[in-house]
Amino acid sequence: MYKYLSYVWLALLLFVAQVFLLDNISIAMWLRPMLFPLIVLLLPMELRTVWVLFVALGVGLAMDLAVGGSGLYTASLLPLAMIRSTLLYATTGRYVEHSDQTALLPRLAMRQLMLYVAVAMLLHHALFFFLETLSLASLSTLLLRIFASALLSTLIALPVTRLFIAKIAVK
Repeated sequence: MYKYLSYVWLALLLFVAQVFLLDNISIAMWLRPMLFPLIVLLLPMELRTVWVLFVALGVGLAMDLAVGGSGLYTASLLPLAMIRSTLLYATTGRYVEHSDQTALLPRLAMRQLMLYVAVAMLLHHALFFFLETLSLASLSTLLLRIFASALLSTLIALPVTRLFIAKIAVK
């Protein structure tokens, strides 16, 4: 149980930072950083997908209730939770063995881990903003929002990810 305490603290920290800090920053109309997907992305890869989906559902519902997302946060986070092991394989070439009891993410090279986080953030932002607009009428604005917000979110997520992986690698 003690090894999951780090994940609980990470989830609480990211949730509070997202709700009280990042959602209240008005940088630009088209720029919206989101860190809460890290809660799902940094869960142990050895967890069964059904448990990851339950965590994603809880985080998404909590975000929707906290900021009035009308289901957007849940709808964009659940697919990411569903494909995260496939995404890890596509970005790093590492396959997740559910019988493996050693943590996979701390064993990855930092470059591989950052690529995994960057691609996952890009996919999450694409799904979130497409669901928010539900239109391709202004495709250039939509693409600008997706790439700019994903880039900013990734730049903020990199030190958080490095710090968290260093912390759980020690345990």
